[in-house]
Amino acid sequence: MSENTCPYCREKIDKPSPDRFTACPLCGYRSARLATETHACLIIDSMLPDLMDKYQELQKQDSDSAILIDRRVGQMPIAGTDRRR
Repeated sequence: MSENTCPYCREKIDKPSPDRFTACPLCGYRSARLATETHACLIIDSMLPDLMDKYQELQKQDSDSAILIDRRVGQMPIAGTDRRR
Protein backbone atom coordinates (compact mmCIF):
# COMPACT_ATOMS: atom_id res chain seq x y z
CA MET A 1 0.00 0.00 0.00
CA SER A 2 1.15 3.51 -0.74
CA GLU A 3 -0.08 6.74 0.77
CA ASN A 4 -1.58 9.19 -1.71
CA THR A 5 -3.67 12.33 -1.63
CA CYS A 6 -7.14 12.18 -3.15
CA PRO A 7 -7.42 14.93 -5.81
CA TYR A 8 -11.05 15.59 -4.87
CA CYS A 9 -11.28 15.62 -1.07
CA ARG A 10 -7.52 16.25 -0.50
CA GLU A 11 -7.34 13.62 2.26
CA LYS A 12 -4.49 11.13 2.65
CA ILE A 13 -5.57 7.66 1.51
CA ASP A 14 -3.94 4.27 1.12
CA LYS A 15 -4.02 2.75 -2.37
CA PRO A 16 -2.40 -0.45 -3.59
CA SER A 17 -0.67 1.64 -6.24
CA PRO A 18 -1.14 5.27 -7.38
CA ASP A 19 -1.64 4.13 -10.99
CA ARG A 20 -4.68 1.96 -10.18
CA PHE A 21 -7.99 3.65 -11.04
CA THR A 22 -9.76 2.98 -7.75
CA ALA A 23 -12.26 4.87 -5.62
CA CYS A 24 -11.33 7.00 -2.64
CA PRO A 25 -12.73 5.37 0.52
CA LEU A 26 -13.78 8.81 1.81
CA CYS A 27 -15.45 10.58 -1.13
CA GLY A 28 -16.07 7.56 -3.41
CA TYR A 29 -14.69 9.04 -6.64
CA ARG A 30 -12.00 7.28 -8.65
CA SER A 31 -8.62 8.58 -9.74
CA ALA A 32 -5.21 7.38 -10.86
CA ARG A 33 -1.85 9.10 -11.14
CA LEU A 34 0.68 7.99 -13.74
CA ALA A 35 4.20 9.35 -13.86
CA THR A 36 7.29 8.80 -15.95
CA GLU A 37 10.59 10.64 -15.88
CA THR A 38 9.31 13.25 -18.32
CA HIS A 39 5.50 13.28 -18.01
CA ALA A 40 2.85 13.15 -15.30
CA CYS A 41 -0.82 12.41 -15.78
CA LEU A 42 -3.87 12.46 -13.50
CA ILE A 43 -6.94 10.48 -14.60
CA ILE A 44 -10.18 11.68 -13.02
CA ASP A 45 -13.63 10.13 -12.68
CA SER A 46 -16.20 11.13 -15.32
CA MET A 47 -19.01 10.60 -12.79
CA LEU A 48 -18.16 13.74 -10.78
CA PRO A 49 -21.24 15.95 -10.43
CA ASP A 50 -19.24 19.12 -11.14
CA LEU A 51 -16.85 17.57 -13.65
CA MET A 52 -15.77 20.60 -15.67
CA ASP A 53 -15.37 22.84 -12.61
CA LYS A 54 -13.25 20.20 -10.89
CA TYR A 55 -11.26 19.64 -14.11
CA GLN A 56 -10.39 23.34 -14.33
CA GLU A 57 -9.57 23.51 -10.61
CA LEU A 58 -7.22 20.53 -10.89
CA GLN A 59 -5.52 22.06 -13.93
CA LYS A 60 -4.77 25.20 -11.93
CA GLN A 61 -3.55 23.25 -8.88
CA ASP A 62 -1.40 20.76 -10.79
CA SER A 63 -0.08 22.56 -13.86
CA ASP A 64 2.75 20.03 -14.30
CA SER A 65 0.36 17.11 -14.95
CA ALA A 66 -1.96 16.40 -17.84
CA ILE A 67 -5.51 15.93 -16.54
CA LEU A 68 -7.50 13.23 -18.36
CA ILE A 69 -11.17 12.37 -17.89
CA ASP A 70 -12.02 8.66 -17.82
CA ARG A 71 -14.77 8.21 -20.40
CA ARG A 72 -14.53 4.50 -21.08
CA VAL A 73 -17.88 3.14 -22.21
CA GLY A 74 -17.37 0.02 -20.10
CA GLN A 75 -17.51 2.13 -16.95
CA MET A 76 -21.05 3.34 -17.66
CA PRO A 77 -23.87 1.19 -16.28
CA ILE A 78 -26.03 0.11 -19.24
CA ALA A 79 -28.89 -2.33 -18.79
CA GLY A 80 -31.49 -3.94 -20.97
CA THR A 81 -31.44 -4.26 -24.74
CA ASP A 82 -29.08 -1.28 -25.20
CA ARG A 83 -26.21 -2.88 -23.31
CA ARG A 84 -24.59 -4.34 -26.47
CA ARG A 85 -24.41 -1.13 -28.48
